[in-house]
Amino acid sequence: MLMERVQLPNYNLAIRKKDGDWFEADVSLSFLRNHSGAVVGTLAVTKDITEQKRAEEALNKEKERSDALYQVSNMLAGAHDTDEVLDLMLNEAARLVGANSAYIRLLEGDSLVMSAATETAADFLAEITENNPRLVVEGGSSFVGHVMATKKPLVMEDATKYMFQTPIGRQLAKKYGFRGAGAVPLLANDRPSGVLVVADTRIRLFTDDEVSLLTAFADQAALALEKARLLSDAEREKDRAETENERSDALYRVSNRLAGVHDTDEVLDLNVNEAVRLVGANAATIQLLKGEVIVPIVATESAADFLADLTALPTLVIQEATSGASHVLATKKPLVSEDVTEGDYVNPGARLLP
Repeated sequence: MLMERVQLPNYNLAIRKKDGDWFEADVSLSFLRNHSGAVVGTLAVTKDITEQKRAEEALNKEKERSDALYQVSNMLAGAHDTDEVLDLMLNEAARLVGANSAYIRLLEGDSLVMSAATETAADFLAEITENNPRLVVEGGSSFVGHVMATKKPLVMEDATKYMFQTPIGRQLAKKYGFRGAGAVPLLANDRPSGVLVVADTRIRLFTDDEVSLLTAFADQAALALEKARLLSDAEREKDRAETENERSDALYRVSNRLAGVHDTDEVLDLNVNEAVRLVGANAATIQLLKGEVIVPIVATESAADFLADLTALPTLVIQEATSGASHVLATKKPLVSEDVTEGDYVNPGARLLP
């Protein structure tokens, strides 16, 4: 090739020094000719470009990381599925720092629970969750609990030997071959909401640069979770407002009907049906006081048979703790029962009705 081209400029080679070290070199070769044009030798100019190559690799890596963060940011801006964003984030974080696995624990109350993970961490997390489903947020309690408590990143060269690792954590890290690990907090307005963890099968210490990258991903995760929380709050507020409007409309309809009709049964029937619909119940009855006893008066169709059987029972008197209706009238306070077949103030006869 050199004979054909006469000159070979800027040819990159890895060259071994006398001391055994290697370096990246830029080599240019050309022929030396005599006065008649015959080739009598070659001239090689060699330049050490090791630092240049390192700078190029660092620049390429930085671009790759920026592209990944940009992709996550774009997905975060347009996605309503938080799990999808977290999955992408975990896989990209693990790939860019050269780790084997990654997972996120989120704060629920005063404990950390598992939220999302790469497939490579699935078996490890299933077993550790079975043994310790909730980690307490406390400095020194576990490495993720420590990160949450201090709001600072933590790296471990070997997770099987680290001081802040729980005994079961050390045992399972050894079982699944996890050694080097890093954890960074998820912070939103300086408020911790979880921990991003990466783990490697090699004994290694994640660098400051890698920790900075993980922190950037953790910030994106915190934003995704905060966005999901705000959307959830907005949806709940919307539902609450719609429910409130619906209830107001129902009360308005009942009030209008009450003002315009002379048939009390019609008004009561409308009342029980609207009450059932608005609170999502299956049945409703109204029992009225007649003299000193309580008498069932009206019910929804779904409670008709129950009401018929209830009417056949002995009449109820106003007295605390004898039945639900009598207790409410005696105390003049609302009463709720999670299970009327087990409630303390249920008429023994009514308790047996189907």
